[in-house]
Amino acid sequence: MRHSIIVEGNTYRTALEKGLKKLGVDPGKARVDVLEEGKMMMGIVLKPYRLMLTVAQDGIEQDTEETRQHLSDWFSLDYREDGVYLTVYLFESEHADNSKVSEIQQFIKRKKVEGINNEAILYAISNTGHPVKIAEAQPELPVDEEIIITVSRDRMKATAVLLPPYGGKALTCEDVMQKLRDMGVIHGIDEEAIVRLLNNKQYGKEEAIAAGTAPQRGKDAVITYHIDTNKNAKPTINSDGTVNYHSLNNIENVKQGQILAVLTPPTDGIPGMTVTGNQMPSVPGRPLALPKGKNTQISDDGLKLLAATDGKAELISGKIHVYSIHEVRSNVDNSTGNIDFIGSVIIHGNILSGFEVKAGGSIEVRGVVEGASLIAERDIILRKGFQGMKKGVIKAGGSVTARFIENGTVFAKEDIVAETLMHSHVVSGGHIRLVGKNALIVGGKVHATLGISALTIGSPMATRTLLEVGISPEVRDEYDSLKEQLAQLEKEMAKVEQILALLSRMESTGQLPIEKKIIQQRAVTTKIEYSVRIPEIRARLNELEETLLESANGKIHGKKTVYPGVIITIGPSSLHVKDTVKYATFMRDEGEIRFVSYEG
Repeated sequence: MRHSIIVEGNTYRTALEKGLKKLGVDPGKARVDVLEEGKMMMGIVLKPYRLMLTVAQDGIEQDTEETRQHLSDWFSLDYREDGVYLTVYLFESEHADNSKVSEIQQFIKRKKVEGINNEAILYAISNTGHPVKIAEAQPELPVDEEIIITVSRDRMKATAVLLPPYGGKALTCEDVMQKLRDMGVIHGIDEEAIVRLLNNKQYGKEEAIAAGTAPQRGKDAVITYHIDTNKNAKPTINSDGTVNYHSLNNIENVKQGQILAVLTPPTDGIPGMTVTGNQMPSVPGRPLALPKGKNTQISDDGLKLLAATDGKAELISGKIHVYSIHEVRSNVDNSTGNIDFIGSVIIHGNILSGFEVKAGGSIEVRGVVEGASLIAERDIILRKGFQGMKKGVIKAGGSVTARFIENGTVFAKEDIVAETLMHSHVVSGGHIRLVGKNALIVGGKVHATLGISALTIGSPMATRTLLEVGISPEVRDEYDSLKEQLAQLEKEMAKVEQILALLSRMESTGQLPIEKKIIQQRAVTTKIEYSVRIPEIRARLNELEETLLESANGKIHGKKTVYPGVIITIGPSSLHVKDTVKYATFMRDEGEIRFVSYEG
């Protein structure tokens, strides 16, 4: 006959001793089966050991290897008549590292053992399996259930670890709430998490019980454009290779009072709060100003930009301008005289030799330009072409588009697009592109900041044709000038801010005389002006820096033929073409001009 009992204990040894006592037998007289392994963390019992002890009828049962192994598991604290004893049990594969020493010390501290001999604790750890007296005899005090609350460094989270009782009282929800109040935790408390923690008794497991409210950043201001801001003169190529200059659709017409743009102001955002009740300020959204330019006005509520006149709306350097369009239904000749207009100009006829047309916007000529001068702040479109007669000049702040350019001078800050370019001096701040069936460059000097492309460059007669790619001296001068202006303005802005700070301190003490008040008002006006001008200069410098980087990689593309007599210059390097080159792209490589298969 066999007799079995099932017992539980915080440790293997505690459960074993309890079972042996109930059976009334000595160690080694009962067989021990482990039904459930116990778990412990930092001296905290997460799960008790559950053992089944069995004795035979004669009361003798052989101790197994498994029993001996579990007898050496972790540690126990025994209160005896002559003192408090610590027994440390470690498996052979384990060693007493600092974490285990700390767990034992924390457990003893929770048990409120007085007069501890720390050297004895270390001795017990180094002499496993032997009870070591660590304190004089004393009653085993009950230990209440305990909670350890930790507030994160940023005060945005509070976590808790529940510690088990040893004969003491269990915690209530109100106990935990009071401890939170004592620690200053008053916001974002999760009472459901606290109740769940206390009910589940998951000792030693960290749980979040309070969370702060993060501040919400305000929304940035938004400008919604009610016009097409990308109206550019771009000719289309027909299926037969011809260029269509009629359907350019490059004018954005607006009526007086029409809404050009709408401003949605920034929001302030929503402040946050830490678990300790401290407010966390929000960051407001970034403001924007309506892009007010020429012939526009801002509505009374300050949220809409309106056209002040009928005309053509364009977005230039971040501002919307409205240009009234001036149309000439005939030729520009003696009947019209020279034209100087703030807006855009459309010429339905020709511009005869010797006349001049200036426009604050764009110029469109539907006839031929013959030895005349055209100057526009934006694009110039010549639906037929430009016969310069060696005296005509075209200058555009934007791009130039023409069917042909012959014996003239053309300057454009942006691209130049044409079908033929013959014996002319042409300078582009962007690309020069020859399009259509001919796509020919022959004779003259052609300079582009970013690149040149054509079907044919030069002629079988070895006509001297100069092609240059790289940054123009004018752009470099503008860049250097703007750098100097920016440095000077920033220096002056710093002085203005110092003056305003000094006057503000005087004003706060009531010691600002009238003459100083006038200086203060002037300084405020100057600061506002500088606050507008400095960002504008920085934006332009960024554009120029991008151009400088792009121009360093400029290329010249000859899709069909590049003839002898052509001189190619890219940056500081030059190449005289002495033999006909087919289907090639020229580039600067290691200080020399080389050509490869066409890449255009």
